[in-house]
Amino acid sequence: MVSNWSNLVARRDLLRELTLSELRTQREISRFGWVWWLVDPLIMMLIYWAVVVGIFGRGGQYAPYPVFILCAMLPWKHFTSSLTASSGVLRAREGLIKSLAFPTMALPLTLVFSRFSNFLFGTLALLAVVLVAGMPVGISMVQVPFLLFAQITLVTGLCLVVSCLGALIRDLHGFLGHLTRVGFYLSPTLYGIDIVIERSADLGAFWGVWLPRLYLLNPFAVLITGYRDSFFYGRFMDPELWILLVVQSSIALLAGYRTYQYFDRRVIKFL
Repeated sequence: MVSNWSNLVARRDLLRELTLSELRTQREISRFGWVWWLVDPLIMMLIYWAVVVGIFGRGGQYAPYPVFILCAMLPWKHFTSSLTASSGVLRAREGLIKSLAFPTMALPLTLVFSRFSNFLFGTLALLAVVLVAGMPVGISMVQVPFLLFAQITLVTGLCLVVSCLGALIRDLHGFLGHLTRVGFYLSPTLYGIDIVIERSADLGAFWGVWLPRLYLLNPFAVLITGYRDSFFYGRFMDPELWILLVVQSSIALLAGYRTYQYFDRRVIKFL
């Protein structure tokens, strides 16, 4: 069966069951279940807080710094966990693919959706932390549903590409660990884009204009900024950044969909 949107809608019952099965599997693998999905970012948040603030004495302009980091850690974990799992999903489901006719695109989508449900729980926990910390939460929270939609669109497109490459490149999973680690530091996870703008200005007029623009070509730089504007600063993200995020997520989804359609069923001979 060809992997396209119409066939996915027709087999939405299969997509739902696979997603629920993936959630049950995650709970069985870990004793803490979905709670671990929040505990892990919290532990990393405390580690980076201790290093950046405690050892290097930085991050004072982002107080409370733990909340600042958590706004980035949660969406980044959804991205990295979905991406790494997608790199091996077709090989892991080889028997199912060869024995049953169904839109195989449902397999990477299952991983994205199951981890997104865990991310939603983490978002509620983030909101609770923000309220306890007394952050200025208000009308800016209306941005969150649109950020969530942009995130799942972006991650879906990237995971569709990686799932195909994972069937062609057996050791892709190992490379992804290093690539996502580099992406973590190139994204504004431990700092804000204001630091990028300030450092770029120090390099001269040319780089002061173009380096921040090049930096914002990273869609997670825009996405993380949106979450921080909503949860941490209590303000609306710049309209230009919204336009950029919509374009980036749309391109990612279209590219992922077209890539998967091209490799659809062809990957079987590589499994």
